[in-house]
Amino acid sequence: MRMSPHTPRGIAVILGLGLTMAACRPPAPPAQSLTWVTIPATDPRVRYTGRTYRAPTGVVFSHPGVTIRASFWGDAVRMQLNDMGLGGEVGTNFFDVVIDGAPPQQLAVHRGQLTYELATGLDEGRHTVELVKRTESSVGASELVALEVHGELQEPPAREGLRMEFIGDSITCGYGNDVTVIPQPPPWSAPTFTSKHQNPQRSYAWLTALALGAEPVLLCYSGRGVYRNLDASTSGLLPAIYEFAVPDQAVPWDFSHESPDVIVVNAGTNDTFAGSGTDAYLPDEATFKAAYRAFLERLRTLHPRAHIVCTLGSMTDGHKDAEGAGGPPSVHVGQWISDLVAERHQQEDARVYRHEMVEQVPELDGVGEDWHPSAATHRKMAAALSQFIETVVCPCRTSP
Repeated sequence: MRMSPHTPRGIAVILGLGLTMAACRPPAPPAQSLTWVTIPATDPRVRYTGRTYRAPTGVVFSHPGVTIRASFWGDAVRMQLNDMGLGGEVGTNFFDVVIDGAPPQQLAVHRGQLTYELATGLDEGRHTVELVKRTESSVGASELVALEVHGELQEPPAREGLRMEFIGDSITCGYGNDVTVIPQPPPWSAPTFTSKHQNPQRSYAWLTALALGAEPVLLCYSGRGVYRNLDASTSGLLPAIYEFAVPDQAVPWDFSHESPDVIVVNAGTNDTFAGSGTDAYLPDEATFKAAYRAFLERLRTLHPRAHIVCTLGSMTDGHKDAEGAGGPPSVHVGQWISDLVAERHQQEDARVYRHEMVEQVPELDGVGEDWHPSAATHRKMAAALSQFIETVVCPCRTSP
């Protein structure tokens, strides 16, 4: 394009930028009839965010929020997926399917069904497809076998810069947050868990990462604690789950991958709530601190430069009163976490932080399934945590 000497400088810059951007776009494939092409899940042009492992027939994953992205030239895309969910209201895995950044479409997947149509009848051209696993490990793992495109696969979209991990329980998983109800007087009870209404993209974790321009990795499991689970069992605890790619398959995670910049640990809720009707109603301070302390040490060994934010909530701040007479009248798990962060500072580990999460207000913001935080509560949690990271942690202002 030729510009006259009288072309305004601003327009010349815009025109020049437009030409540069056009030159950077991937060229369109030569005109020809489109055919279906099968791309194995292990193809490097299929990009994953979150923990996965390679199996003989595909790529396996189970955590909520695991995201698969790909770009293709064509007019349709589908996938081959082996799912391990048991089905029903609590055992059906769901995905969000996003084509070209449009609003997500919810997709239920089923054991025994291999092929799923993701998009059809698109204008022939370059498109992106994004799959986000909505449901957590307790619902079941999934194995992507292949993508099928009516056209050809291209290089995937670029990654975000900041990397964040969120370690936690059902709250971090987004348990029941696609439902919001205002509690009523007894005998009213909250709706119970259904996998359809679990949505990690409405969780405080996802929203915090989005606000900070980060890629979120969620490592969470409902009912699990630091030293005891909600059912008072002591197997499959969060520190143990952290070591695996897929928790219920005990496949070790390869920590040679790039470390996260920020790790948020939201754990201790189930340690607090466990023990109802037993002599162990109140959590044990020494046992909790020993387990949490060891976990912090492990995180620091694995990720020497990461910023670690310790929080708790928003279903409890960690305070719990005794049921009857005898023994301590109350305990405060949140204070124990503060003590452990202070210990790290005494050991000259300044990259560990204590963030205090405000408890939910059901009468104002409602609750999700089984009294879990509503979407409104998750938004409040995310706003506070994002501000804390920006003003107190802020890796961009920390020397390498």
